[in-house]
Amino acid sequence: MAAVARFLARASVGGAGAFGVAVYAASPTDDAGQRSTALGLARVDGAVRPMLAAVLPAEAFVCLYSATRTPFIHALSTSAVQSSLDSSARVRAMGLTFRNDLGNAAGLDKDGSLLDFNYAIGAGFTVVGTVLSDGHTGNIFNFLGGMWKGNAWTPLPLSGGALNSLGLPSKGIDAALESIAAFRKRHDMPPQCAERRGASSLKVAPTSPAFPIGVSIMGHPAHDAAKKLEGVLECVRRAIPLADFLEINESCPNVHHGGGSSAAATQELRARLQAIVSVRDQLAKEKGGRRVPILVKLGDLGDTKETVRFLSKIGIDGVIGLNTQKDYANFELPPADRALLEHYTDRHGGGLSGPPIRERAMGQAAAAQAAADELRLKGSFTVIHVGGLQSAEDMQRSRGHGIELRQWYTGLMHGLAQPEPHSLYARVTATAK
Repeated sequence: MAAVARFLARASVGGAGAFGVAVYAASPTDDAGQRSTALGLARVDGAVRPMLAAVLPAEAFVCLYSATRTPFIHALSTSAVQSSLDSSARVRAMGLTFRNDLGNAAGLDKDGSLLDFNYAIGAGFTVVGTVLSDGHTGNIFNFLGGMWKGNAWTPLPLSGGALNSLGLPSKGIDAALESIAAFRKRHDMPPQCAERRGASSLKVAPTSPAFPIGVSIMGHPAHDAAKKLEGVLECVRRAIPLADFLEINESCPNVHHGGGSSAAATQELRARLQAIVSVRDQLAKEKGGRRVPILVKLGDLGDTKETVRFLSKIGIDGVIGLNTQKDYANFELPPADRALLEHYTDRHGGGLSGPPIRERAMGQAAAAQAAADELRLKGSFTVIHVGGLQSAEDMQRSRGHGIELRQWYTGLMHGLAQPEPHSLYARVTATAK
């Protein structure tokens, strides 16, 4: 099994033998005729994944995908892909201009290595992270009796879902900010300026990039509560000069928020977010008025009206939901995927993402938008919908609820395995207004 993992890792960055030939043949080309080996690998994998799940023992299947995830992301970062961009799909939200209403969710681009890829393929915006104040290996598991050790991740081939127990691996805030700074310099793309809540004096020219970069931040899992908050605040201070917006990741199932939480937990969250907002507002005064929107990402929006009211009163500019889910029994899966899920979660825990959680995410995001409308927060509070989005139809349903922006991760990986990945964003956001 380790040999198979090493073989596929090599194939993902260069190709070898018959598998490499298949990857090369399936690799799409850009306008200059350059092939993207990573997208060729995605195409082949999309075709063989159900067969692999059927013939490989569950642990070998999970090890295969866990071992090849990092090499694939590395190969993706150097992919030669160029999308044709349509300026008519632009949207305005949080006082910022977006090329379109769909970007990648946090967790895909941990350290900013995929900025050029996401920009080239046509994403409307991007999120880097989740970043931590210091480096972190994430959760390290043993596979196949110790033959391989690393972070755990697996697709669920029949449902299109995925499971991950990565545990926030991060190179630290320094690496992410260096990547963002280098990207901005290469593309002559300074941060946008949303000067006040719900409005902006910035007028973006029709030909400008309009590619907002968000930075997702969370407290370091190895630190105690006080040091976690200190690390988060330091990340906020350092990210603001380079970020268009910030995402505060409060998605851990043990993190409580407004609505159904205990009074003590709610007060703790309020104090933490108030400290973050205070740092942002102080920097805005010091830096000539550039106010960076702050959003909070949650795994469950609870009582959506109370959650929206709670966050908006603190000075938070929006909510992102939903992150991965852990109440596995409440989601329908084909029997083979259910068996793989049970094997995986018994050993690694983790969260479920992708189409299996689509309806829950859709319902909660729609309720949050309805709550924001009822509370008359239009223009000052933004709902970003994430969770199970995969197709143009999914995007239309989300827009139908009045939601302005969307994120995806599992759906993006699925889309990269389809024909003509260079037009993926154009296809799924074609009706954006």
